[in-house]
Amino acid sequence: MRAAAGFATALLFLLPARASPPAAKPERPASTAESERQADLARLRSRIASLEAHLAESRRRQATLSEELSRLDLQLAIAAGEKELLARLREDYAARLAEIGVERKSAEEAGKKSRRNLLARARVLHRFGRFGYLRILLEAKDVPAFVESVSRLDSLARRDARLLTEHRGSQTRLEASLSRERVLKAETDRLYAKSGAEERRIASLRTERENLLARQRTLSDTQRREVATLSDKATRLEGLLERLSQRPEEPVGPAGGIRPWKGVLDWPARGTLSETFGRHRHPKFDAWTQSNGISLALPAATPVRAVFAGKAVYAQWLAEYGNLVIVDHGDGVFTLYAWLQAITVRSGAYVPAGSTIGLVGTGPGKDEPGLYFEVRDRQKATDPVAWLR
Repeated sequence: MRAAAGFATALLFLLPARASPPAAKPERPASTAESERQADLARLRSRIASLEAHLAESRRRQATLSEELSRLDLQLAIAAGEKELLARLREDYAARLAEIGVERKSAEEAGKKSRRNLLARARVLHRFGRFGYLRILLEAKDVPAFVESVSRLDSLARRDARLLTEHRGSQTRLEASLSRERVLKAETDRLYAKSGAEERRIASLRTERENLLARQRTLSDTQRREVATLSDKATRLEGLLERLSQRPEEPVGPAGGIRPWKGVLDWPARGTLSETFGRHRHPKFDAWTQSNGISLALPAATPVRAVFAGKAVYAQWLAEYGNLVIVDHGDGVFTLYAWLQAITVRSGAYVPAGSTIGLVGTGPGKDEPGLYFEVRDRQKATDPVAWLR
């Protein structure tokens, strides 16, 4: 009897292990809504990539104020796209969390049902008493009844095995759903944090853009004032030269005056040419300006010498030029020496070629010392380099 009871008990607990596991639940095909969500995300990512390519190209170009503003606009567009992408991702995660919630609820319900069924089977076994299902075999009167009892016992064991398998499957699905739910919730929390950072970044970019616009407006006003100053400067000098030209011309010497010496005159000082004659783009305001002379970078107090003999017709301070000396060489040719620290010649005095007429200084609005030099031929500005050797 004990052997039979042991056999039946072993049979009951071996059958679930031998029973085939339930077939894997086929994956549900992506819904139309999910496909649309993924397509939207792909389009957003493509747009952001395109904007980032434009930004990289912009960074390779010269950084002017307008270019900086354009770059900021691109960064704002990228930030707005990333913000929208994050919002779409959050919507996508929310939808997936809802789907997982349904799956988890289904798994919980299946688990509860299988648990109830198992408890019901346990109560039945309890009612069978100490020998459990073996009572079915023990109650058999003859061989046919015993065979029928074995068949019944096999059917009961298989049913119990199926119940156990179903319960384990529902528990596995529940655990998987809970795991995916935890991952998605953590990812959603990360996206919320990233969205907050993106909001702050957009606010910072907008502030930077407003500051840049204010700076651009300020520089535009400064540029207008600078252009007006340059215009006044030119007008002031032209007026002075006009007055000087109305004076009796200095007689040309026996050597034929300065003209035959054009191209072989000594430089007023030996320095580095920092600005050439003609039209230039202003380095600060990105605007075109006209220079009627040349600028030389020189140490302060360097002697400045007359390039040719003549008469000092102006030797004093002039707005925008600082200390200025103008030498009349006759035949309508004047040379101008500006930005001087000191003037060493008097107005009206004869100036020999190569004599010191002043010392290098720092011109108005300049940061470094230097010399500004012009040559006027009948009041028309000409390139001084063409006169020097």
